[in-house]
Amino acid sequence: MKHFEKRLPDAELEIMKVIWSNPNPISTSEVKKHIDEQTEKQRTQQTLQTLLNRLIAKEYLIKDKRGKEYIYTAAVSERDYVEYESELFLKKMHGNSVASLMRALFDSRKISDEDISELEKMFKEKRDDN
Repeated sequence: MKHFEKRLPDAELEIMKVIWSNPNPISTSEVKKHIDEQTEKQRTQQTLQTLLNRLIAKEYLIKDKRGKEYIYTAAVSERDYVEYESELFLKKMHGNSVASLMRALFDSRKISDEDISELEKMFKEKRDDN
């Protein structure tokens, strides 16, 4: 897993989600189109370019040119970033205790029977691997 300096601000994460969910590479205009469709905030071209440049500087994106347009490819996988964010959350909010996280989910009633079945399957697979 790639080492991350710190979590991405929401606006930058929004762009990375668009890039991760679309075939790479993706052009600036395609990123803007998806952002405009998926969020209530309409980003100006200048704002979008600033955010893309920040992601390049942080080494989350690779920039190339295709014809007259710039294209972007993810340099960081979604899975790696989700693992990083999850570890931060678990450490910050639950003292690195998965049991504490599970208790919070159960207590909030945000966990469905389907979720419980999936978790049971994952726990069984993990136990069988050991």
